[in-house]
Amino acid sequence: MKKHIILFDGECTFCSFWVKFVIKRDKAAIFRFASLQSEIGKKLLNQFKISSTIDSVVLIENESYFIKSTAAFRILKTLGGLTSIFYVLIIIPAFIRDFFYDLMAGVRYKLFGKKTCKLPQNKDYSSKFLTL
Repeated sequence: MKKHIILFDGECTFCSFWVKFVIKRDKAAIFRFASLQSEIGKKLLNQFKISSTIDSVVLIENESYFIKSTAAFRILKTLGGLTSIFYVLIIIPAFIRDFFYDLMAGVRYKLFGKKTCKLPQNKDYSSKFLTL
């Protein structure tokens, strides 16, 4: 099985929480991570022809990518367990899901703050982050 790559906003405290949430529940070690601001993140955005101005979660699965709510729900589904229950919300049209996603994204810095993401010092976690 190929690894799935999650690109996230490395300046967002909430996004860092989300990454830790996924890492703790990724028992099959499917996911790898890179911040959108990192060199590997920028390279992947370019490779998949994704706008460099994106500030949303991006999920890359094989040769496809997903953004915003679709990415989030696919991640939860892949994690399995109770989190996969939320995948049922994928039936809501993307423009509606993404409207609410964008509302949350628009206030995430105000609610949770901004910080620079540092790669985890824990050796179990550091192998999950992509570098060049």
